Amino acid sequence: MSSTNTALLRSLPSVKALLFFNTVAKHLNLVRAGRELHMTQGALSRQLKALEEHLGVELFKRGPRGLSFTQEGELLYDYSRRAFDTLSTGLRRLSVDADRDALVVSVARSFASCVLSKRIGSFAKANPWIDLRIDVHRYFADMDSSGTDISIRLGAGDWDGHRMLALTDDRVGAVCSPKLVRQYERLGASRVIKEGFLLRNVERDYWDQWQDSGNQTIDLDDAPTIRFNDSASMLELATSGAGFCLTRLSLVTDALANGTLKQLWGQHIHDGLRYYAVCSNRSTARRAVDLFMNWLASEFIAPACMDAPVAAERKV
Repeated sequence: MSSTNTALLRSLPSVKALLFFNTVAKHLNLVRAGRELHMTQGALSRQLKALEEHLGVELFKRGPRGLSFTQEGELLYDYSRRAFDTLSTGLRRLSVDADRDALVVSVARSFASCVLSKRIGSFAKANPWIDLRIDVHRYFADMDSSGTDISIRLGAGDWDGHRMLALTDDRVGAVCSPKLVRQYERLGASRVIKEGFLLRNVERDYWDQWQDSGNQTIDLDDAPTIRFNDSASMLELATSGAGFCLTRLSLVTDALANGTLKQLWGQHIHDGLRYYAVCSNRSTARRAVDLFMNWLASEFIAPACMDAPVAAERKV
């Protein structure tokens, strides 16, 4: 064994320690995790402490109301969950029925919640022989080592060497509930801000770009604000009538169509990003992958909220 592999083995925590962590992270509660693992709360707490000492980082914040993630803990949970899911998928593929073909699709969380979940049933019903697995993630998985066949992700389309399909040609616009639109039309922008919160995605906060583009001006310093690190959660609160936000309009196509959200001001900006379906190199020639990519092209050939619909496939 090479010295590099030996060093790696020494630095890796045990699989058992990661499994304990993964279970606690799933529940964020030692009692419930202990029941699932058939361990006492004290024993499980000691295992977590040993893992934190091994890694040299704190994974959970411990408070009177229970556990919450540190930034390092949330990152490790995302990777450990996907690692165990990938291992489970691999083991299942060893014994899967010969008449079924496993297909793992990794999807950005917001796109999965707001767009794909409302449509994926039609593909599954049309292709019952495909063992379809949707892996929802917040961080990008490595295509060729994670077990993913197709990844739906936001980007500039610069994944050279991969088969790609552009699903959207996004605008970014302001949306809110119909109630807040009516308040805006009656009272004006300054009063609407006082009636509801400004909802901001800290990872993709477009408000400065919005105002620099000459769109409706908002006093960002005075607006009562709630910040999110996930568009799906932000849009859920916007739908409830709690406030208004900037979002990719491809995420709210259905909500705009059924009237649960309305576009405010009718203005928009572009950031140059789109959602793409990207195939892993080892899976690109598979029949199940071809069928799913063709289905995506048919589903997203003309999204209702796009100025110039794009569903062009590119093989580099």
